[in-house]
Amino acid sequence: MFTDRSDAAQQLVTALRRRDAVADIVVTLAPDGVPVGTVVADATGLPMDVIVIQRIQAPNHPELTIGAVAPGGFSWINSPMMRFLDVNWEYIQEAKIHASDTVESRAVDYGETWGPLDVAGKRVLLVDDGIPTGAAMRVAIQRLRKAGANEVLAAAPVAPPDVLEEVQRWADDVVVPLKPAAFQATADYYEEFDSITDEDATTALSDLVQRRSA
Repeated sequence: MFTDRSDAAQQLVTALRRRDAVADIVVTLAPDGVPVGTVVADATGLPMDVIVIQRIQAPNHPELTIGAVAPGGFSWINSPMMRFLDVNWEYIQEAKIHASDTVESRAVDYGETWGPLDVAGKRVLLVDDGIPTGAAMRVAIQRLRKAGANEVLAAAPVAPPDVLEEVQRWADDVVVPLKPAAFQATADYYEEFDSITDEDATTALSDLVQRRSA
């Protein structure tokens, strides 16, 4: 159990140091992963970048993410979960179109503050606040590979073991300190788990830039 995202990030940093994890840059999934990513970037002294993610929720199960979209036409759908929940493809196609439009618009706002993703030839430490289904992490890894990342190390404070097995197929390595078998939702492992808005995330990113330029 973590007190909040800052505490979770510190425990993640400890786990990364135990593994002697090596990276050239921290990339965090925005908006939810930004509070964790900024702590990791500060602790490691690494530069930081972001990937804006738009999740696709299951109909009638808004707590379940069955897909995700990143800017540039990147998307991934969890087909087994979709079939398990009896979600039809018409819903998925409509949701993908809406998510794609939304994520491109949001990415413009982040880009005005942060600039373009620059990971070509780099070892990337990809950070989020949890990996509940792997959808967001999967599409982010696709985006990083296309952008020329040399290696991708996926990292988060908490994730279920079965999802980690999937993530290990996509990433070069995975570091997660808390792996509960009876995982239900990321929020269950935080005493405080406030919603993170795009405004919250861009403010945190601006603060990081100011600290490093001071």
